[in-house]
Amino acid sequence: MLNSDVGDVPVPRDLIEELSTAYQSLVDHCEGLKKLSEADHARNFEVYIPTFGATEKQRYTADARRAAIIDAVGLTIDDTHNRKYEAGIICASDATVSAVEQLNAAKSHFKETVLKIRNLSLEKRGVSRETVLKNALKSAGIQTLDLRECYRQIRIMPRNLDSISWTWATSHARIQKLSFDEAMALAEGLRDRDGELADTAIDVLRRKCSPDQPLVRRITLPNQLRANYAYREAGKVLRKSCPISGVVIAQQETLPRLAWRENPAFRNEVPVRLQRESKIEPEPVIQALSIHRYVDGQA
Repeated sequence: MLNSDVGDVPVPRDLIEELSTAYQSLVDHCEGLKKLSEADHARNFEVYIPTFGATEKQRYTADARRAAIIDAVGLTIDDTHNRKYEAGIICASDATVSAVEQLNAAKSHFKETVLKIRNLSLEKRGVSRETVLKNALKSAGIQTLDLRECYRQIRIMPRNLDSISWTWATSHARIQKLSFDEAMALAEGLRDRDGELADTAIDVLRRKCSPDQPLVRRITLPNQLRANYAYREAGKVLRKSCPISGVVIAQQETLPRLAWRENPAFRNEVPVRLQRESKIEPEPVIQALSIHRYVDGQA
């Protein structure tokens, strides 16, 4: 029986049932997709998974397709922890493409249901959205889900795909503006890790920065996988680019022209880049926190 008593915020029983039903729909669509994909391979629909196996030949096999599909439909934390194939292309029949569309729609419905539950926290002060959701998931018996993966849409490429190449966006970062007080709070937070390091960071901030000086924290992001692709439409070749997470579905029987590049993070060579002029000083004032000062007059 589903339990509707969720902490201090009651969750309507029908909403928990909707959550459970939405999750079961995800599971059913995932299983259906796996079966249809297997049938496609038996009908000679091609596949290419660039990081599968030890040889190029293995990357075009039924085993490569099967492993990539299992990755693509993983929903739990354990599933995504073991995820191996961040890229690839799977040629699919109309029936399989339709199954992917239905799975994506089921993911959208699941996300909407989760949002309804999170919003229940608005009815009572002091109760976080995450607490309400966590307890609701537990009540539905699905507390081990990886929500990000449950939301992630499987990308369907345009028809008449002519080419696809994978590239990596490198050396990009998130810039977080900080006040002096916020930087001091971050420095104090280092004390749990290393008291001496916290004291040093606080001392450097006091000596090198003024209370009215804006600062910035530069958080380096992992390399981002992108796809550059071309397809034919109304007699023209159209070219586009997009971020990629996982395999993509091609609405055709044969593979387009392909070009795969390894993640530069795993290569020994460092690409030469023309450095752009930066508004922040190149060296951080607090190395442990990646806190930088602005170049004079650039804040």
